[in-house]
Amino acid sequence: MTETTNQKTAPVLAQVFSSGGGTQSCCIAALIVRGRLPKPDICVIADTGYENDRTWEYLDAIVAPALTGCGVEVCRILASEWASPWGNPSVHHGFASSGQLMIPAYTDQSGVVSKLSTYCSNAWKQEVVDRWLSKACGLTRSKVVKWIGFSRDEVRRVFRMAKGEGYAKGLIRFPLVRDVPTTRQEAIQIVEDMGWPTPPRSRCWMCPNQNDHEWMEIKADPSMWGKATRFEDDFRKRDPHAFCHKSGKPLREVDFSEDDDLFAGKCESGGCFV
Repeated sequence: MTETTNQKTAPVLAQVFSSGGGTQSCCIAALIVRGRLPKPDICVIADTGYENDRTWEYLDAIVAPALTGCGVEVCRILASEWASPWGNPSVHHGFASSGQLMIPAYTDQSGVVSKLSTYCSNAWKQEVVDRWLSKACGLTRSKVVKWIGFSRDEVRRVFRMAKGEGYAKGLIRFPLVRDVPTTRQEAIQIVEDMGWPTPPRSRCWMCPNQNDHEWMEIKADPSMWGKATRFEDDFRKRDPHAFCHKSGKPLREVDFSEDDDLFAGKCESGGCFV
């Protein structure tokens, strides 16, 4: 006679490293290669179509080959193919289908310069990864533990995400907070100890969250500067009160300085800059 039991087998959740391509993500990759973190089932990065060229150069030359060497493939997912129809970046050029500007631009419409809300990080990165995992891999959100590269000195971002339902259900993992507690500066050191170049700070070339030092890097690259200024020109035709820079001036008129904090700008809403 076969004995039966009412116990249910716990579902096996896929471990998905959601890379942002920046400093902390490069650190997680280094820790995987060194065996200090387990190998994830999938490593995925969303390509918004606006990412700084340095991110892809570093990923292609350093991170992807190292991860491939230890059996982890990096999957680069195009937002133009996997974003939801309401906010596809290749269709609406920075605007949602409703006409809402999706990037956290600055506006002077009220008479003083203030900041618009951020929608791009969620629509062009988080949702893109989730849709690809669901439709291409058969992994709905309830079947995935997503690795997020916040470091332990990003307390506000960690606490905000930890308040969500996903964390409560064990579907969010912070490798640089829980597994190998690491600050941003320590992350840089871990990467450099691998013999790798100093990792880049992931960001889009037109991102309003950049500080002046970063804007000067964009301006020094004719290709990225040209794309950024044309992007701003295009959205200002629809909203002349919106700007990419905190000064409330068009990019071509801004006198950039290096007086601000090198690491001042960041995206508070999602996985950008990590």
